[in-house]
Amino acid sequence: MTLPTFEELLTPHGQAALDAATLLAPTDATFLAAFDKLRRRFDPDLAKAAIETVILRSKARGKFPDTERLYFEREALEQATPAAVAGHRAARLAAFATVLDLGCGLGADAIALARAGCCVIAVERDPLRAAMAAANFAALNLPIEVIAADALTMPQLEVDAVFCDPARRDNDTRHLLTDAYTPTPHEVIARFPQLPIVFKLAPGIARSDLARYDGEAEFVSLGGELKECTLWLGGLATVPRRATVLPRGATLVGDGVFAERELSEPKAWVVIPEVAVIRAGLEPQLAEQLGAAFLDSTQPFLTCGEPPATPLGQAFRFDALITGSVSKLTALLRERGVGRVTWRNFGSPRDVESVRKAVKLKGDEVRTVVLTRLSDAAAALVLHPLIISATSTT
Repeated sequence: MTLPTFEELLTPHGQAALDAATLLAPTDATFLAAFDKLRRRFDPDLAKAAIETVILRSKARGKFPDTERLYFEREALEQATPAAVAGHRAARLAAFATVLDLGCGLGADAIALARAGCCVIAVERDPLRAAMAAANFAALNLPIEVIAADALTMPQLEVDAVFCDPARRDNDTRHLLTDAYTPTPHEVIARFPQLPIVFKLAPGIARSDLARYDGEAEFVSLGGELKECTLWLGGLATVPRRATVLPRGATLVGDGVFAERELSEPKAWVVIPEVAVIRAGLEPQLAEQLGAAFLDSTQPFLTCGEPPATPLGQAFRFDALITGSVSKLTALLRERGVGRVTWRNFGSPRDVESVRKAVKLKGDEVRTVVLTRLSDAAAALVLHPLIISATSTT
């Protein structure tokens, strides 16, 4: 969609096209059929923009509030912060009166900041995304100022804190190293040297890259999926590492420094830490909290004798540990009368689908089987169905 087409979409004529597109209830699969109908009444570019808007509004549910009134661009929507994650971050920034949102995209974080009570100035260098953000703020009756400008060359403003969501894509390439971001964190820090700054970074950022910044690295998961690494600098930093599990809001903190692991044979319970805990390197802190030990020096699996109620991981009753061939696993599952398995791969070179096809099941019992490596050998953890877990699962 071009900026002129989007501006036309905001006119009464454009809104009529959008209403007509909404009645067609288009999807990606039915786009061409819907377009063929709509272009008979409206200019092709406008018809295409209206249909695309309706499709993206459907895809945006869960990331944005009130999606039926908002406007989206496909790539920007894919990168937008989910509402639960944006709200969690905004709660930590709510103490600041005025927050500068650099690279606001479609406005997800600015919306959360405004609803947390902050006065927000949103900056976006892409003219189309800036226009969409302004339209979204207006649709939600949020008094957020939008500036279409480059964050590094725009005039200095009087603000209390800075939030920056740098561009991490270049065409089809996703960048993990911060020096490839636009702008880079170091450029933003140099631009606002006296202000507390928080960055949204790629969840797969290398720990060696994080070590270049003196701040708090918070890994955030939602629904069992790692969403981002948030870097808190200046007075915003409270600990070296934090893992946050949403929607429960459970959190774990520590220094993220490798610690000697106490190992144990499997006990009555096995805990698989949440992905945010693993990426933050805080499995030892969780083990200490639960009174648990590790099954292996290189894997995050914990084991303990008592039921470990925690929202920071998934707890299963232990059944068996199989090492070696798939035939051993098959024999054990048949012996147990297992007819249904939830398969998971956790660091195993084996392909789950190929193992699933090779294991012929028959019976009424249910198990979870985790394919992994323990003591540098292929292994399978056979676990009873999930008993205790966070609100979301990995």
